Amino acid sequence: MVLNEEKGIARRHVAENIISLRLKLDPKVIAQYLPAPFEMNREGELTIMLADYYGHDEDMVEQAEAAANFVYPYYTTMQEGLISIPCKFEGKPGNYLAKIWQDRDWAVQRGPMLGYNTELAEVHINRFPGRLRKLYAPHVGSKIKGVVRQNGDNLISGWIELTEKVLYPEDEYMVCYGRRQIEDMLDPDGEKLIDDILIEYHDSEIKGDVFKGHGHLRLGGFMKDWEYEIIDAYYFEIGFSTSGWRVLKDLKQK
Repeated sequence: MVLNEEKGIARRHVAENIISLRLKLDPKVIAQYLPAPFEMNREGELTIMLADYYGHDEDMVEQAEAAANFVYPYYTTMQEGLISIPCKFEGKPGNYLAKIWQDRDWAVQRGPMLGYNTELAEVHINRFPGRLRKLYAPHVGSKIKGVVRQNGDNLISGWIELTEKVLYPEDEYMVCYGRRQIEDMLDPDGEKLIDDILIEYHDSEIKGDVFKGHGHLRLGGFMKDWEYEIIDAYYFEIGFSTSGWRVLKDLKQK
């Protein structure tokens, strides 16, 4: 089963620039944010990411062109910070997105329907505009910064100094799981109306430049007391097309 746009014709094309900081952390802390039936893949590892996102739907662009109108940028761009936990679902490696902060309300609103725990926040990450990319493209020596701020608190503040061009080592990065739970508004403490495992279905994927570097990170909010070590830090560019989200397992079916 694939959850897709009306009539199944619309695909969403996405491009992202991402700061990725892989941390070594007490497995007991990580376990608090990894629900069943997921299992840890690399025990004691957790990744903090900051991303600059651009995406558009095929039908959105076609309708705008037909009306001789433009696509409103608000609905095509956002910036986000997230907590990603390497995990396994039924033996298959991937990542559980435990928490996502986004700076667009449309993105936050769709999160729960995709199994993501999303919240609205201020998010900023250095951008590299397309027309000036020849002058400002990331390169060895670049310093790229990002911050997630909510209610006056800097939840995530980090940056990376790029030191070398490499290949990103995690093949399963593009596999992202969500657990969707929809409660009965008349009985919030009762059985969930929907309880299932979702995966974003990618029709195609593109990997751009990847850099390794020296990472720096400061955490606040519920993460301020975490004791962690930065294992490695990357900055990379990716792109993919998706036609929807696939239900991997309905947990209400015994």
